[in-house]
Amino acid sequence: MGPPGAGKGTQAQFIASNLSIPKISTGDIFRANVSGGTDLGKLAKSYMDRGDLVPDEVTIAMVRDRLSEGDAQDGFLLDGFPRNVSQAEVLRKMLEEWDLALDLVLELVVEDDEVVRRLAGRRTCSQCGRIWHVEFDDKKDDLCDACGGALFQRDDDKEETVRHRLEVYQEQTAPLVDFYANEGILVGVDATGPVEEITQRAMEAIRPYLG
Repeated sequence: MGPPGAGKGTQAQFIASNLSIPKISTGDIFRANVSGGTDLGKLAKSYMDRGDLVPDEVTIAMVRDRLSEGDAQDGFLLDGFPRNVSQAEVLRKMLEEWDLALDLVLELVVEDDEVVRRLAGRRTCSQCGRIWHVEFDDKKDDLCDACGGALFQRDDDKEETVRHRLEVYQEQTAPLVDFYANEGILVGVDATGPVEEITQRAMEAIRPYLG
């Protein structure tokens, strides 16, 4: 877990690969169910088409189905779930039914201003969709180095939107920090610096919890 822009998806991919377990992302689950035309996918799409949030019970049902698949039987890494304490409580009960429990919750810790710097500096190519960063990629112009397309800033990357997303995170998701700290399974990792260094810190934090 961690705020928007903390690098959760990137780190989840590296960590899951290092541990040879599947990365289970709610975004991936949603897309798979919608594209596959499952009953849950159709239900979720009806909410998304209206611009509404998919209810917890639909999300949880999709996660339950995914965790019951064969590749998750020897362990898994959850990315993007749970998003609030009520989801965390349901997840705990779900895992108890299977005589399982979470071994560890990894919190990627990053300051709000760093999140804004990361996200508000992103520019997307209007032609190929590649993402560049005005600072990290040392972009001096508004053209894509890959295809020459014009770069633009997505609405959800604008500073005011990013700061609003951080406020929502503090209200809805940050309480999970206390929830999992009280369960004794929360470990925080500094998520600033090069991606490889963050992965190394994360793996060092995880290692004592591996059986």
